[in-house]
Amino acid sequence: MDGTNTDSEKVEQLTDIFHEITGESSTTERQHEDRWASVSADNSDGNDAIRSIVREMTDEYGIQTSLDEDELVMVVRNYHAGGGDREIARTLGTPNRDKTIARARISLHLFRDTDFDAPFELSQLRELLDQDASNEEIADTLSASKSTVRAYARVLTAETEAERASHEYQSRFEQALTDTEMDSDDTDQFSETVSPTAYASGLEDAVGSS
Repeated sequence: MDGTNTDSEKVEQLTDIFHEITGESSTTERQHEDRWASVSADNSDGNDAIRSIVREMTDEYGIQTSLDEDELVMVVRNYHAGGGDREIARTLGTPNRDKTIARARISLHLFRDTDFDAPFELSQLRELLDQDASNEEIADTLSASKSTVRAYARVLTAETEAERASHEYQSRFEQALTDTEMDSDDTDQFSETVSPTAYASGLEDAVGSS
């Protein structure tokens, strides 16, 4: 058998292996690069999982906010990264919307200790809310503004929701972010040792030694 036939057989064997692994009908250098980039993006991007949880909470609790889904995803990510509300607002390009960020964050059951630093006893506010007192009545009783009463009533409502759900959504956000980090680490580790070129060369070597 001459060299030309041998090379042709190797190409056919390599192509068959590629088809078996990827299910693609043809292979090119560009296709391989695109596939590699796609895998890397999938492993490093957990936004879909977070977005799904946000939608579920919006349906469950009727969350109303001027932030869109992508912005809410960034709120979740930056909150878990240790970002403050003002810092998150700057990240979103709207530094004057830190209060909007705070309200959305609380609605997503993502709390800070400072959320509970009220100028009155929250237990007293809770009692008044349980008695169906109006905002005006509560404000008079607690010597606070109606806007302050609404802000802390929102915190108590979200806290109650979180407790009734056994803090499920907080845990799921954390798990989604942890999974993303693990996938990213695995992809980085794999890409350091097996580049697309090395992968293709490995297949050629395997065929050549068969």
